[in-house]
Amino acid sequence: MTVFEIAWKTLRARKAAFLGAFVALFCGTAVIAASGILVESGLRTSVPPERYAGAPVVVGGDQTLRIPGGDFTVRETLPERARLKEAALRAVAGVPGVRRAVGEYSFAAVLPGADTGPLYGHGWDSAVLGPFRLTGGRAPASAGDVVLDSATAGAAGVRVGDRVRVVVESVPAEYRVSGIAAPARGGELARQGAVFFTTDTAARLSGRPGAFDAVGVLAADGADPAELADRIEGAVPGTAAHTGNDRSRLEFPDVGASSGLLLLVATSFGGMAAFVAMFVVAGTLGLSVNQRRREFAVLRAIGSTPRQVYKLVLSEALLVAVVAGVLGCAPGAAVAELLRGLFAGFGAIPDDLPLVVGPAPMVAALFLSAATALVAGLIAAHRPARINPVDAFGEAAVERRRLPAWRVLLGLVLLGAGTLAALMPLVVRSELGAAGAGSAALFGLAGLALLGPLVVRALVAVVALPLRASRVSGFLAASNSATAAGRLSSAVMPLVLAIGFSVTLVYTQTTMSAVAGRQVEEGLGADYVVADGGSGGLAPRVVERVRAVPDVEVATAVSTSKAFLTVSVFEDKELAGFSLRGVTPEKLPRTIDLGVVDGDIADLRGGTLAMEDSQAGLLGKSVGDRVELRLGDGTPVRLKLVATYERAMGFGEMTVPEEVLAGHTTARSPGQLLVRVRDGGDRAAVGSALRALAEEYPALSVKDGDGFSAGVREEATLAAWVNLAGLAMILAYIAIAVVNTLVVATAARSREFALMRLIGMTRRQVIRTVRWESLLMCALAVLLGTAMAVLPLAALSVGFLGRPLPAGSPLVYVSVVAGTVVLGMVSTMLPVRLALRAKPVEAIGVRD
Repeated sequence: MTVFEIAWKTLRARKAAFLGAFVALFCGTAVIAASGILVESGLRTSVPPERYAGAPVVVGGDQTLRIPGGDFTVRETLPERARLKEAALRAVAGVPGVRRAVGEYSFAAVLPGADTGPLYGHGWDSAVLGPFRLTGGRAPASAGDVVLDSATAGAAGVRVGDRVRVVVESVPAEYRVSGIAAPARGGELARQGAVFFTTDTAARLSGRPGAFDAVGVLAADGADPAELADRIEGAVPGTAAHTGNDRSRLEFPDVGASSGLLLLVATSFGGMAAFVAMFVVAGTLGLSVNQRRREFAVLRAIGSTPRQVYKLVLSEALLVAVVAGVLGCAPGAAVAELLRGLFAGFGAIPDDLPLVVGPAPMVAALFLSAATALVAGLIAAHRPARINPVDAFGEAAVERRRLPAWRVLLGLVLLGAGTLAALMPLVVRSELGAAGAGSAALFGLAGLALLGPLVVRALVAVVALPLRASRVSGFLAASNSATAAGRLSSAVMPLVLAIGFSVTLVYTQTTMSAVAGRQVEEGLGADYVVADGGSGGLAPRVVERVRAVPDVEVATAVSTSKAFLTVSVFEDKELAGFSLRGVTPEKLPRTIDLGVVDGDIADLRGGTLAMEDSQAGLLGKSVGDRVELRLGDGTPVRLKLVATYERAMGFGEMTVPEEVLAGHTTARSPGQLLVRVRDGGDRAAVGSALRALAEEYPALSVKDGDGFSAGVREEATLAAWVNLAGLAMILAYIAIAVVNTLVVATAARSREFALMRLIGMTRRQVIRTVRWESLLMCALAVLLGTAMAVLPLAALSVGFLGRPLPAGSPLVYVSVVAGTVVLGMVSTMLPVRLALRAKPVEAIGVRD
């Protein structure tokens, strides 16, 4: 009989003993599969193309940033559009199989007063990529003509021959509707409207004549799109050719941005979910093996070798993992869809962006589930396999009080790593430093789990002192808890995980949101904020009109983007992303006080850079050094560091002159102006003049300084909700793990409860004893869970807020603790009451 046959018979005979491990692996697989589906969706998801539906291949600049000569897995998606020059258009046109290559201009536009949704302008020659057909009128023949798609024309209530105002870069201009077009395949554009100009007009309005957002390819008869795409990428360096639904990544900017968000959230929480799964599965498998101490003692006594015990436990773990993993993959797809719906509800991704559910995440989840079970089984089997057969019988009756030296040492190392991670916000005051709080919670909890029996025994000796004064129930509860510290530790740790993990991550999010708002309130000196409403930015003429308003001292233009820097992590090269702001530096401190630590912000001119102080220190950069960056479109730049500052959460981790970003962002112009009224000036009059200007330029919005602060807080709140949605998935798993572990641990004591009744205890006394044990267990969990959260949250708060208490309502902590205690009590007491329904004489004969 093979070891797998023995393991299978054992599983069938001891279903209850392996139920906890099965539930943990089933739920863990579902969580990991959901994360994998989100990762695959971030890489592959798309929507059907609309304007590019008639082009079998669409070519764009390579939007993936890689490190030259680095690991192929190190890559980042560029947030800004990498455009193609005319040379690339000619090269694409010369590839065999290409019948025609059409350069595509795409720029934001607005029709004032019309509810058209997102609207983009294009040259009429790119209408062939739809292809579009005229349903009325004619093609644009002069600079004053436009063609609207039928859906946009209907929403605006215009017909052929009507005059319309189109706003591009906040500047309105009047055009005649020369025609109305619709996709030749039928239907209307659903995701964004189109307004077609003459090609020359579109090139001028885009601001980048000869630089195309994409190149649409009309293939020769019989050409295979996939093969043609490969030929184009091989013939034209720096391009990415898209086919099928993947073409929509170039057509719809929100698809690419949402894919990046899914990938970022999924990879972040996927790793965290795998860590938590390992923690939970190791605990439940250890509990299962611990319940079978007598069985393993007999096996060792009759001659079983350590190798055979290892093989038996690992075979059992693997069989449970395979069954639980296969069954857990399907719920993983449902969990991923639930998260997708939450992200869409928050407005973080489009409602119509689908998930990609392929076999790869399922296989990966199954593999990780099996690997987790094997590692957990190896740990759980170590003691039963290595113990002397004679000692095994003694430990089968009485729990071993000493822990192996390796376990104590590893636990201390993990606690030390958690302490170092917790202190990161004191050194790095950015999102990277804030991430240390979550890492600290995981390392600390893993270390505490390894040291659990020692820590629990020490705490029970103190916390349970009042119970020892009781004559029966309390005294027994204290004695049981002290004697079975290992069992109690297995029950306590999931509760500690629920409290420590939840409190740490929730308060991290609330604190970082508060930090962003506070830094803006402290650093914003602008009286008004003039912003573009979706027309592609603020044109220079609009900026000059604002600056010309009487009593305006300064109007700082602000653009937002992202920069990338190559860093070394343990001798491996990685890409680090930083939020980037482009500003007009004249009188910058009058509108934005960045909290300069070193250098002079007045030196922010030309090819220069200012960055957050702790990040600069971490990178080994000081004022005067040169920093090599990649801008949001992948362009390399080498900038001189002229200043470091504190308020990165409110104003970005890096700040450069606006001229550095010119031509390297998807939007041609800055999106905001921060307006400062001169000292002694008439603030109300300036506000009235700006609002009058907004009537002349209808895409403008005018808010006071609080409007800018509210916008930053809204962005931080959105990011917090997205993170909390991912966190909720893990917390739900932890809650299930708590119930699962406690139910299994309590149900395994049915013989103990029967023995207590046979020696004279009443049913009420048994319940009261277990209730005291449960309360003691919850008290220990609250103490340890709170202790695990105190250091990372205190360091986070001191580093960012200058005080030891995190931002956020105390009700969060109260709710988490109350919910965990209720969960722990119910999960313990319900199995006890069910176990006490059986007659003691029958229950005492139940097999271990």
